[in-house]
Amino acid sequence: MIKYKGKKYKSYAAVAGAAGVGAAGLARRIRGGETIAKAVAALQKRHYEYEGQHFPSLNKLARFANIPYATLRHRVKKLKILFMNVSQVMQTNPKKYCTKLPETKNKQPTKVQISLHLLDILEINQMEGTWDVRTFMYSQWKDPRLKFNPNDFDGIRKLNYKGELADDQMLRMWHPNLTITNQISRREIENREISISKFGIVYYKEVFTAKIRTKLNFEKFPFDEHVLTIEVEPFSETQKLVRLVPAVRKNGNSSVSPDIWEVDKFKVEFSDRPGARNQLSEEKGLWLAPDGSKNFSLMTFSLGIKRNYFNFLTTKLLVLYFFAFILWINAGFASEEGSHRWPWELFLGIIFFSLEAQSDLPALPYVTLYNVLVNFIYAYALIDFVLWIIGERLSEKHHSTIVLQRIKIWFVGPFFPLISLFTVYWYINHV
Repeated sequence: MIKYKGKKYKSYAAVAGAAGVGAAGLARRIRGGETIAKAVAALQKRHYEYEGQHFPSLNKLARFANIPYATLRHRVKKLKILFMNVSQVMQTNPKKYCTKLPETKNKQPTKVQISLHLLDILEINQMEGTWDVRTFMYSQWKDPRLKFNPNDFDGIRKLNYKGELADDQMLRMWHPNLTITNQISRREIENREISISKFGIVYYKEVFTAKIRTKLNFEKFPFDEHVLTIEVEPFSETQKLVRLVPAVRKNGNSSVSPDIWEVDKFKVEFSDRPGARNQLSEEKGLWLAPDGSKNFSLMTFSLGIKRNYFNFLTTKLLVLYFFAFILWINAGFASEEGSHRWPWELFLGIIFFSLEAQSDLPALPYVTLYNVLVNFIYAYALIDFVLWIIGERLSEKHHSTIVLQRIKIWFVGPFFPLISLFTVYWYINHV
């Protein structure tokens, strides 16, 4: 039996458990000649803190943090840290706070390889001209200041930082601070990972969601096609300092198409964007820095989409043409004396359906193909109404209206669908 503070214990391990210290360390100190009280007191002063918790030994901390004990012990011993926050040495490069732009040979711009992979299209908002996306972004660059000796890290050739550790590492090192210039609000980062090789090559991975502003052209609506874009550039360094280049990792799209859209092809272009030139020179009307020295390197990810128009045609546009067809049929029921009633209810139905279909689009400064087709229906109804009035006046004077009836049936009616088909063909191929 072993006595400690007036209590009896069966083993040194039981004493260690009661005192909150490591059993192996306690046994080692007792074998070295220390008393139980002195050994426990010494071990209680030695503790390790990680994620707000205290651990009496590195072994227990290593099990909690899921890191090999030997690796953790080597780093603590290397940095000569006893009382510390262990997150400081959990995969930490000793060369910290390299926040300035890396130096390159002949003052060449730092090349940042970049690629995007579209994971999901969450929404395409036609009214706002935006699209919500979930995207994987990969980038890579070299910073010689981050080189390290694998022997200092138990043979590890690449340091990996995930979650909060990645956020902390970002504050200690330079990074291109890639910004999506056409996003509406700050992108939400789901997860990020940073890896640093022994040669100082940095691999950055990020999964994010964002609302992106893009230009939508509805001139061919409902047969419209659009190009959705994501524009990425460094936040503060011009192209003379940082240049974006294609990464070995391929760009791509694995997303599922939204209900009313079909995803076409994607492409990636690398160019430059003129920097802000909102400062005027002394000469009126001239801008400063016209030589492009303030331009920024730019990567543009473009994704083509086209509308799945079948549902719109069958539920809206063809309904309007069915109303026009009824007008055409109605003209055949007129007697030679013109004593039939003009279908006002039918015309009101045309107005209602045309406006309801237009509600899917924002206010536009130009005329769409749909507007043109609806205007054809309005024009056809107007012509039919005018001919009806003329027929009613002729019938009052006892004149025959058979000529007007033939005009509506054999000339006006067939001309209307032919010009509609021609207009659709012309818009699709020339607008």
